Amino acid sequence: MDFKLTAAQEALRLRARELADGTFRARAAGWDATEQYPWDNVKDLVRAGFMGLTIPREHGGAGASILDVLLVVEEIARVCGVTARIVVEGSLGVVGALAAYGSEAQKRRYFPWVLDGDKPAIAITEPEAGSAATDLVTRADEAPEGYALTGEKHWITGAGTLAALPRVLPDEPRAGRRGHRRHPRRARRSGFPHR
Repeated sequence: MDFKLTAAQEALRLRARELADGTFRARAAGWDATEQYPWDNVKDLVRAGFMGLTIPREHGGAGASILDVLLVVEEIARVCGVTARIVVEGSLGVVGALAAYGSEAQKRRYFPWVLDGDKPAIAITEPEAGSAATDLVTRADEAPEGYALTGEKHWITGAGTLAALPRVLPDEPRAGRRGHRRHPRRARRSGFPHR
């Protein structure tokens, strides 16, 4: 494919490159060595406007395209893969699903968290289904107090650092491609217990 980036995209890429080379490069080895979450990098991502890039403007985001996100990710990934992954999780996946399928109340509630540096995760992986969303068996049934969740989820990347955890559940047992519901929940700041 042969295409030319717009002036705005070139400027975005340059801003990401400058942040990556001027700030993240020096920190990357330290984050890897200590296996600590790069909170300082997240603060810098927020200041640069690189969290929640695809969040629509009417909800405080940049309304950026996926290509815009990839330009930022590419520049940051050259020096720090973990920080680049935070941009991915803070701009695609859950954010895209919420933008497309979330209620206005959910968008007003959860988008500000992402823009402030909370990285969303998604609970798809199950013991028997793996990450095949068409084979999920965990259910959310309406109950007087909201929903009763039954089933197990595993391997939630970044679960210890997130504030919101959308769980993806089939509309009915073995719903397959017919549909899934997302059930966002506020996570405890201290993380989740590990087995």
